[in-house]
Amino acid sequence: MTLHLSRLLQITVLTTCAFTSAALADGVADTARDWGLIGTWAVDCSAPPVKGRGTIISYEIASDGSLIYRRDHDASDLNEIADARVDPDQTLVLSIVLSKARQTRENGIAKTADGSIRSVFNRGEDGSYTIRDGRFVANGKLTPALRKCD
Repeated sequence: MTLHLSRLLQITVLTTCAFTSAALADGVADTARDWGLIGTWAVDCSAPPVKGRGTIISYEIASDGSLIYRRDHDASDLNEIADARVDPDQTLVLSIVLSKARQTRENGIAKTADGSIRSVFNRGEDGSYTIRDGRFVANGKLTPALRKCD
């Protein structure tokens, strides 16, 4: 009898975890959709993608409901977005799991007056920034505005 109850409890816990995980994925995708992020974005939508350059960025909802980030239409450059939230200043903050780099980075995206988007920060779990205050840390240049392609 105890074995039966133990198995029933295990099944209940696993089922609850599966539903919770799916609900969280839906919440992340819903946040991005409501903010207006879903789709393909580029500085120049007519330019061809250049693998590894990040000239075309896509935010897509996968068949399982999770949110993914893809660069340059490259099937091998596909990353899960584990969390999404909108800060009080309307910055969309994404927690992107970069599996190839074995790290998670937080990327803040702001809308501009003309409807394009710009990265305003990008930081690692260690607190290191590649983008801060809308500028690349390495050279001080402003991040480019990306326009929606589709």
